Amino acid sequence: MLTSVLEGSVSVGPYPELAGKRVLVTGLELQAGVDVARAFAEQGCRIVLHTTASGAEADAVLEMLAQTASELQVYSDPLTDIESATRFAQTAAKTFSGVDAVVNLIHLDLKALTAEALDGDFEAAIARRLQTARVITRIAANRMRLTWCEGSIFNVLVSTPPQTKAETILLSMARAMLASMTRSEASEWADQAIRINAVAPVLDSAEAGACLVSEPQVAALAMFLTSSQGRDLSGLVFDLGLVEHA
Repeated sequence: MLTSVLEGSVSVGPYPELAGKRVLVTGLELQAGVDVARAFAEQGCRIVLHTTASGAEADAVLEMLAQTASELQVYSDPLTDIESATRFAQTAAKTFSGVDAVVNLIHLDLKALTAEALDGDFEAAIARRLQTARVITRIAANRMRLTWCEGSIFNVLVSTPPQTKAETILLSMARAMLASMTRSEASEWADQAIRINAVAPVLDSAEAGACLVSEPQVAALAMFLTSSQGRDLSGLVFDLGLVEHA
């Protein structure tokens, strides 16, 4: 089933039904997230965007999104802890009087994460990386519930390729923890018709079979899951092949 979903999501579109949908995209960086935000903007969605990227290139990206999105609201305050993530999520969920879809980009720098976890508590270090997405997922899902919205939440784990055994273990643990979070949240909100899925790097894409290999494919899957075609899919973690960023 996952193979057919992946094949369908990268070939089907556009989605006229997404025009005007309220989409929250968090964690956009110049190296990851631009294609996702652009895909929804080109469908005429109303976009709430969180990014800390700055400079001329970031300004050009925002201008591009503003030209195609129905509306665009940008936030840039750092999300450094649960409190700041909570404040942002509450504000974002109300920006357009609700939210229909969320895409959280979760960035893992495995080298930095390894250094952070020198005391051996890898699980705690990974949990800190996932906490912003977890907070936004819960607050957005609750807002969807309150506004009777059949919504989609899609958490995207973006990672540097592992270079050491420790980094390989970290990435494997991060994927497992994201999968556990996805299943738990999907079960929690299933009776509200709120779907929660994720995508994460797979260590051996050759053995994994069909997997996403580029950000445009991740963007296509995000739109597929947001559309009526993805209505029956929840609690899934899709595979993403590891690709070096330039």
